Amino acid sequence: MSTAPATITALDADRMPLSAAPTSFAAFRALTARSLRACARTPSLLYSPLFMSAFFLIVYEAQLSTVASATTPGGRYIDMVLPLCLLTTVFTGGATAGQLLVRDIGSGYHARLWLTPVGRWTLTAAPVLAGILILTAQAGALTALGLLLGLSPVSGLPALLALVGATVLLGIGFQLLTAAVALHTGNGSAIGSVTLVFFPLSFFTATFVPRDQLDGWMAYAADINPLTPPLEAMRGLLTSPWSEQNLLPGALVTAGTLAAGAVAARLALTLRTRTGV
Repeated sequence: MSTAPATITALDADRMPLSAAPTSFAAFRALTARSLRACARTPSLLYSPLFMSAFFLIVYEAQLSTVASATTPGGRYIDMVLPLCLLTTVFTGGATAGQLLVRDIGSGYHARLWLTPVGRWTLTAAPVLAGILILTAQAGALTALGLLLGLSPVSGLPALLALVGATVLLGIGFQLLTAAVALHTGNGSAIGSVTLVFFPLSFFTATFVPRDQLDGWMAYAADINPLTPPLEAMRGLLTSPWSEQNLLPGALVTAGTLAAGAVAARLALTLRTRTGV
């Protein structure tokens, strides 16, 4: 008898436009809009990943292009370093969904939503979609900065769109992984730990030169690093015509990340549903 009035009060408190008979999709739209507003009010989620990657892009291009461009197909070092900066953006900005979930769990908002009749999937899908939209904007802005720094892909605009798309697809998998950690732990430090695992991995690959230019233990580390295939695929989009692309290894790693993230998020949501919040 007391559940329905309490639910309506909780939703009204956040001005969610749910009707008397709310549907999961109506709630999904409202929750996604709420997540985007939360990101807009949190510069660390919205701007910090973008500014950090833009800083690295400018510094790497300015300091290394004169000495390393000779090793780059086509001679443009920006083709080498932009995919790296997009990859780091995936890991620094890809924790958005997890951070939003941790915030809602800690404030009790998540528990109040648990009392509503909306589908449980909306509680995870809304912050993940907000994170994807923000990552898409960040990837687009970084690519635009690359154009200002001399980026000129062999295959033109389609290659640029494919580059942003590859970044977003990889980012979706990471968003789902951080969402799973947030649902399982409810702890912001745990989300940071996920980033700390993946971010250094981006520097144990062919970071500044093509893989065939590496030697010794670094070459071996790059060979076994799971981030090497997607990084090389993203670089190939900029430096090679479509007929010479070898995107399969990178696509397989991206698909594996998406599958792992989806399974982990599903399991974490199921476990949290069974144990309560």
